[in-house]
Amino acid sequence: MTNLLDHIQPGPILDVHDLPRSASRQEWFAITRRIIQATIADMDLDPDSLSQVEEAFISAGLL
Repeated sequence: MTNLLDHIQPGPILDVHDLPRSASRQEWFAITRRIIQATIADMDLDPDSLSQVEEAFISAGLL
């Protein structure tokens, strides 16, 4: 599997999301999932690597 960090473009990832000052645990999980989904979508991965990345995050409960 390729190194995930090789495919992430530099930049302030949290600046693109409207983060609340206070949120429930469920809301923070939803925010985290959206950030992960956006990051994976921005990666330029071949289909095999993409499925491995998605499988890793799904098995960790993050997608």
